[in-house]
Amino acid sequence: MDSDNKNRGNALHKSIYILIFGIILQPLHAFALGLGDIQVNSRLNQQLEARIDVLSAAPEDAEVLIVKLASHEEFTRAGLDRPYGLTDLRFRALVDDGRVYITVASPKPIREPSLSFLLEVDWPQGHLIRQYTILLEPPISMGQTGTQKAASTSNRPAMSE
Repeated sequence: MDSDNKNRGNALHKSIYILIFGIILQPLHAFALGLGDIQVNSRLNQQLEARIDVLSAAPEDAEVLIVKLASHEEFTRAGLDRPYGLTDLRFRALVDDGRVYITVASPKPIREPSLSFLLEVDWPQGHLIRQYTILLEPPISMGQTGTQKAASTSNRPAMSE
């Protein structure tokens, strides 16, 4: 009888070790997904072209990501306005060189110097909402030199407190 109990105990210990080992070997991307900073590749009065890296994602995850502008309710909950123009934004999950990223694009030029929006991402293991704010600079004039830029900024009145 003692031998049977000892064998059962050993089998139980082996099962526990196998279970723990299996959990450790599970891919980490199945548990968490993150979004990096936004990289903007356009300027004011141009169509928006931006990229957001998806952190802890495998290339096959791009196929199951659902990326969209958050709902009116989410904007309200975050204390943000949701201007109608944001509905023009297009989001797409893609893979480049084994890395997953999200493109953010607009079919029309962006006329406002700043743009804030909530991005919503759903995948089989979770849900994520993140706020992004983009500050768009005007296009640089080809005729303006570095000296002219420095002169124009140095002519601003000094601020006093």
